[in-house]
This record gives sequence, C-alpha cells and structure tokens, in this order.
Amino acid sequence: MTRSCLIFTALAWLLLTARVSACVDDDVRIAELAVQQGRDDISACVDVLGGCALQDQMGQTLREVCCQTCSDNDVGNGVVETSLPGTDETIQVYLLAGQSECTGQAEATDLDADSQGYPELQGDIPGVWFAGYASPAAADRFFIAPMNAGTDRSMFGPEISFGERMYAVTGKRTLVMKYCVGGSQVFSQWNPEEADNMWDTSADDGSAQWMADNAGLDFNSKTHLFKNMVYTIRKTKEALTNGGVPHEWAGIVWVQGQGDLKWGDWKVFGENTARVWNGFRQHIGSDDVPIIDTGCSTHNQLKSGKEYATQIVKGCKAKNVEFALASNDDTSDCVPGPTETCQDATNMHTNVGPSLYYGYDPRFPEAERLCQGASCKEFNWYRKFPENLHSAYEGMILKGRMLANAFLSEFTSATIPSAFLDEDVARRFPWNRCPDGTLPSDGNFCWIDYRDESVITSSELCNTTSNTGGGTTDDSSATGMMVGQGLGMILGTAIGLFFFV
Repeated sequence: MTRSCLIFTALAWLLLTARVSACVDDDVRIAELAVQQGRDDISACVDVLGGCALQDQMGQTLREVCCQTCSDNDVGNGVVETSLPGTDETIQVYLLAGQSECTGQAEATDLDADSQGYPELQGDIPGVWFAGYASPAAADRFFIAPMNAGTDRSMFGPEISFGERMYAVTGKRTLVMKYCVGGSQVFSQWNPEEADNMWDTSADDGSAQWMADNAGLDFNSKTHLFKNMVYTIRKTKEALTNGGVPHEWAGIVWVQGQGDLKWGDWKVFGENTARVWNGFRQHIGSDDVPIIDTGCSTHNQLKSGKEYATQIVKGCKAKNVEFALASNDDTSDCVPGPTETCQDATNMHTNVGPSLYYGYDPRFPEAERLCQGASCKEFNWYRKFPENLHSAYEGMILKGRMLANAFLSEFTSATIPSAFLDEDVARRFPWNRCPDGTLPSDGNFCWIDYRDESVITSSELCNTTSNTGGGTTDDSSATGMMVGQGLGMILGTAIGLFFFV
C-alpha cells in the first residue's frame, strides 16, 4: 500500500472513530434537564420517546444530548423486511411489554463482540422470531423477522435471551412480540380505562387497519400505550394468520414498576397493574395466558403491589420474580432509581454475592480491592455505573434467562437442564419476604410486605405460593440453591447499589 493510501486510510479511521465515539448518550445531562422541566418520567435517554423528532429547540437539545438514542429513532431509518416463520409448525407467541428496562439499553455490539461467552445469542437465533417495530416505533414500521440483537435498534432488552432460552428448553418455535416505552406507568399511561386509550369499540371491525385509521393511535405519546399495544397484538395476529403460520399465545412478560413510585401505595399499584394484565389477556383472546413479571427493584411498596396483582388478576396464573441484589429497610428518605444508587444511604443493604459469583462490573467502586485472585471475573451489569443503572448486555442476558426459567418452572412441565438452573440468578440469590417483624439488614436480604394480613392469607384470591405448572429439572440438586450467598452476606457492606430497573 502506498504512503498516500496509508494516510488516507488512517484519516478515514480517525473520522469514523470520532463520529462513533461522539455519538454517546449523556444520560446524566438528560436527567438534569428533565428535572429542570419538571419531567419525572425521564431518567435517561431511553425515556425520551418521540422527542428526538421535534423541530424546535427541545428537539435539537435532545439530538445533541441523546445522540445514540436519537440516531436509533431517526425517522429516516429503514423499515425491516418481514420474514415469517415457516407454516409447518405452531409457533408460541409471547407478549413483552413494560418500561425502560424492557426497552433495553444493552448494546448489541457488545454482545456481538462476545461470541465466545454467548455463542448461542449471535446472529439470527435458530427457532426464535421477533415481532415489533423498527425504531422509531410507528404504525407503519411493524415487522416480523428472526430474532437478532440490533435488528430493530442498536440496543436490546430481555427478548434475546428469553426467546433463546424458551426455545432451547421446550424445542417449540418461539416469537416474542415487543412493545415497551421508557419511563411509563400503569396509573394512566398503560391504563385501558383512560380516555386516550379508548376508542369506539361499537364501530371497530377488529382489524389493525381499522385502528390505524380510526382509533387515534399515537406512538409519540406516552398516554396511548395500551391502545398502541392492542394495535400491535392485531398486527402480529394478522401477519401470522395471513402468512399461514399456525400460532398460539403462550404468555405475557411484563417488565415495569418504577414509573409508579409516586402514584399510590401497594394496593393502588397492584390494582392498576392487574387492570393492564386483564386488558392484555382480553385482546389476546385468552383469559388465563400465563404472566411472568419483574421490575420492582428494591422498592417494597412496588414488590408488595406486584404480589397483590398476581392475587387479583382475572384467571390467576401470574408470577413475580426478582433477585436479591440489594434490600431497602425504608428507614431513610433516599429513593434508589435509574440514576441514583443511594450507595451511602443507611437504608440500603447491598448483596455482593451476585458480583462475587458472576463477576464485578468494571466501573463498580472498589472492584479491584474486592475482586482478587485468578477466579475473579468481570461482568457487565450496568449501562454506565453509577450514572445509568439500566442493564448492560450481560445483566440483560441474565435477566431474560431468569424470566424464562421462572416461566418454565411455574407454568410448564418442561424439563429444565440443571446447568440452566445452576446459573439462574433468582434461584441462586432469591429475594424472599421478610419474616414478620424483621427488617432487611446486611446479611438479611429480604423485602418488606406491606399488604394487609387479611390479603396475604385470603383464600378467595389467587394462590401464588405454589408451582402451578410443575416444571422439572434434570437434576434435583439444582433447586433451592444459595451457593455463594453466604460470602455475599459476609461482604454485604454498602459499597454501592446493585439493582435493575
């Protein structure tokens, strides 16, 4: 290669590197701007929704501060071509919905670069399909294609590892239909009884096209989420039916919680959550399709509300699953959130067991001091600790697998390989209910149940204490594991807050 060619190549590489490195979301800045504007629904760039397309000063600011997210949400991005599953076998369809952790901020490029650690999640995942929207979401940007991280946007949520795990265990073709919106809540935005989520059902012919023409869909608004979801359900049904693909609705995966911290106590949150689930089931056309749920983080009121929702949802068959990264004794005013670790607050009790077992986040405080020896590993838990506590690619993979394992165990008779359960974060580090009169503490990672005793013990509500499906393992020693938690309890000092949103 000539000297001039070498110089040209070097300059081109520098320009490309500068362009890529400059396009990084500034989640701290957007959170500060949101506070200034009185917007409590925006904690990171993942929550800005359609703001990137605004042709005013706000839109310009968002495009500068949230460069990567706005690049994903550029209306000039192409629409993904639909590629349906074959028609020879019934496909299992799962609805995935929720807020920012459901949307996901795990980098597809990070997963692509770790082919040795996660070979089964590379490229098009065999037996698994995705249904949803090419970013930015809009009625005419719906597609179905083989599951592949980065197809719809540059980041992913729990759909990748959830879908792969469901197919790996059941051998049944799997499709995950996804519609998630960051910073959203069930009090009004997902509420099917709010005016913005209602339409003239007497004139409705039941088709997606009718909704697109008449129902007032708005994918740039957070007040039309339930309505948008019904449209998404119809698009999925129609695409599969028209393509001759046999299918059945197998489950609902719900990843949401922190958007409702200010909208009432456990009872209000539980009722609002169950209302949304009931609405999903109604429009899916199954009154008892199983529901697996997560997203309360360390918030005891939210956890209590989620448990209540599983008790009162019509048709029962709903299960919440979380794991013990930290516990909150509610004795301090510090409220953990996507950009607030509360790492020095006395109310937070951190379980370092998960980090000792899976590995330390590279940016975690004192990781080098605590992580010593050849057995110490690095694990990408967070998008950018401590500024953005949404899951990075390894934390997200762990979460998707946790949801799948819980669904399989709770609602199916499938045999789950012991190797899968051995690595399950909720089984290895369970977040159990605190015994009456006991608060969480260092070494006692539990959640405070605020439900009334009459609710907890009611025989008239759904029973959520037992395995309803009878999922099994190929090795009985895989259940009830606490391996590594003892050491985590010993070292459970408040060196930072491990938590997902």
